Amino acid sequence: MVALLGVVQSGDESDVLADNALIAKRLGWDLETVAACLHEAKERSLVWGLRSGDKPAPWFNELEITVQGRRLLRTHGAAEDVAAD
Repeated sequence: MVALLGVVQSGDESDVLADNALIAKRLGWDLETVAACLHEAKERSLVWGLRSGDKPAPWFNELEITVQGRRLLRTHGAAEDVAAD
């Protein structure tokens, strides 16, 4: 989930908003895995995006990370910093 959120956040920061295909390409995941992870991320209010009819569903365009998603990434990053010490 953290890897997926990282890709979505990088899209936010570069003005190239992510979709399922971009996430699959950057992470080396198949589209079914991306769809399942996006479904969970959306249910947990970690991402926002425009849903389209593309398959495998759910397929989202113009994905953006939410405040909750940013918080999760910060928390995860802080946990990694502590583990490295």
